[in-house]
Amino acid sequence: MIAALLIVAVSCQSSPAQETTKATESTVSTSDSALFYLEVVEHNVLTSAGYTRAAAHFVAQDSLIKTDASYLMKAGLTCMNQEGKYRLYGVNYLILLTNKFPQDRYAPEALLQLALFFDSELGGSERAVEWLRVLLKRYPDHALASDAQSLLELMSVSENGEIQTVRDWLNNE
Repeated sequence: MIAALLIVAVSCQSSPAQETTKATESTVSTSDSALFYLEVVEHNVLTSAGYTRAAAHFVAQDSLIKTDASYLMKAGLTCMNQEGKYRLYGVNYLILLTNKFPQDRYAPEALLQLALFFDSELGGSERAVEWLRVLLKRYPDHALASDAQSLLELMSVSENGEIQTVRDWLNNE
């Protein structure tokens, strides 16, 4: 009799697979979730106000964002592209991506984006050079390595003041 009750009690408990399904169902994409905004970012349909809303959701659901390299890349770029208080979260997301997922396909692009952001937005050319060097060291055969090398060469020209001319020219293209 006791054995029969134990079997019934054990069979009524949810399995780990069922618990995982329940957890997944609770993160279903709704308009007030990070998953919703990750999908919106994927389809490039954010307005400028949308960047800030998306960034707020990414930061609020930080533990989800940190689980996947593509989430980190999308959230990082989104946060960096809005004008509000979440910009540095974007930098943090891209740095985390390069450290946590160094072999992921997004890692070299994240390093390049960090270099560009530090150079153009934060005025940190020295830090930008460091990111470019990391990209070249870690991924010397990657398609972005030649771009990184070219940017390094352009930044070295900046000592002569010629970099601003090149930047102006590129921005007017």
